[in-house]
Amino acid sequence: MIPSFLLNAALRLAPSLPEPAIDPLARATARLEYAFSSKRRRAVESNLAWIAGSGRLPGPPPPLRRTVRAIFESYHRFLLEYLSQRALGAHALDTKFRFEGMELLYEALSLGRGAVVAAPHVGNWELAGIATARLGHRVHVVTGVQFHPAFTGAARALKDRERILVSTPEEGFRPLLRTLREGGIVVLLADGDVFVRSLETEFFGRRVALPAGPALLARRARSPLLFAHAERRPAVTAGAGNGAHRPLERHVVSFDGVELPDPALPLKEDLLRLMRRVAEYQERAIAANLTTWCIFRPLFPASDAA
Repeated sequence: MIPSFLLNAALRLAPSLPEPAIDPLARATARLEYAFSSKRRRAVESNLAWIAGSGRLPGPPPPLRRTVRAIFESYHRFLLEYLSQRALGAHALDTKFRFEGMELLYEALSLGRGAVVAAPHVGNWELAGIATARLGHRVHVVTGVQFHPAFTGAARALKDRERILVSTPEEGFRPLLRTLREGGIVVLLADGDVFVRSLETEFFGRRVALPAGPALLARRARSPLLFAHAERRPAVTAGAGNGAHRPLERHVVSFDGVELPDPALPLKEDLLRLMRRVAEYQERAIAANLTTWCIFRPLFPASDAA
């Protein structure tokens, strides 16, 4: 969990922070957390070490220490961007966001049973939800403690401001099913630790317990299960005012695939099939965006290689 003194500083600074200041401030606060949060640092190192040896990366494994630092920095950028979201006016949807694979989303919604979206903690997943809601979609998310227990209420208020519906795991499926019946989108982060039930599936070559919520909810509601991710991607180059140039970035919201539940299959068989698809799509998104994958708990068991 992010230290409270860093979170308090971010809460005070972010709303009035000019965009060019986000990167240097994120680097500074990330260095502090990297130094003081040894438990989170070791968790990231252990996850990356396993992935590097899994053979699932598109190229040679990047240097471990540099990648760990990049992940901490990405998380602090994510946090500052999220807390300064009031600066995202309507124009930002055109200049800062790009949507890919939207035909998959619209085809899924055309079935009239809403859509369940499974996504990993990659890029800025919170801004991706905001951008999707600002397109006019009814978006519903499930959250537990965000960032720090003292910040949970403030985090929920930020979502309420964007008309994003929020549930907790303790509330169960009932509010999520209501959103799906009304044609909305339920977004679930499928690599996190906010879940009531998990199922083991093969993930980067290991048997890993991943949240079963996306598969269970899609099966119960007979709704399409979409696989999506967010990422940061270079856009154009802009002058910095002194003859130098700096790269600009866009937040890309990508819908990558879709799977329909099969009510003809026994429940467990269908759930395992859907979970396997969730894991496959998450692997691809994480492997392609490893330096922005922000999971700070050990994900892979010490044994049980698949």
